[in-house]
Order: sequence, then structure tokens, then C-alpha cells
Amino acid sequence: MKQIIHLSPSSRWEVLFSDADCWRVGMYRPEFERPEDIYELEKHTCPELFVCVRGKAGLVIRNGREERILEFMPGDALMVEDYHAGFIIEPEGFFLVVERASFETEYIDRTTGAIIRKVEARP
Repeated sequence: MKQIIHLSPSSRWEVLFSDADCWRVGMYRPEFERPEDIYELEKHTCPELFVCVRGKAGLVIRNGREERILEFMPGDALMVEDYHAGFIIEPEGFFLVVERASFETEYIDRTTGAIIRKVEARP
């Protein structure tokens, strides 16, 4: 029998649950405290669902040339399909993230938009 777990992040990213070939759910506690500190953005080949669980947290989102800074309260959720990176506003802030099990992530330089690297995620 499976055990109930308490959502309390101990690292930047931790996968909690998954259905091997379909989806995975993890806790994301951004390492940055201010949007100004973010130097690279990432984008998956599939959408991700971000749900702010505790504290205030934020995302920098870039679609093409436009960049937005979004602030989340606990209970706020957003499906993200563009380049993005997170930051915490309150120390206890973190997201629950739902994504596919297999995808590719492209990382770009936030200032220039140049591709830095690509990484594949597989179960």
C-alpha cells in the first residue's frame, strides 16, 4: 500500500509521482529570488502545468520577443508552453509541476535568445 506524502521541497526539482510512459509530477522550488537574477529560460516540446502550492512564487515567460513576469499566489495555476524560468517571492514558495514523461527541453540565453543546449527527458 502506498503512503501519503507531505509536499515539502528539499531541492530545486524532485519527481514525486509518474506513470512511466505518460506523465510525471514534481515539486519545483526555484533557485532564484528575483526575476533579474534569471539568465536562461527553458521550453519543453510539450506543455507543463504549474500550480503554486505554498507561498508566493513567480515565472518569467517569454513568447517570441515579449517577456512577462507573473506572480502566483497559493492555488494559482497556469499551463505553460513558452520559454520560462521560476523565482520565489516568499521563502516557502514552490510549484507542483505536471508534465509528460518524455520530452526535449531547449535552453536559451535570456538576453540574446541564443540556444544554449538541448536535453532529452525519458522515463
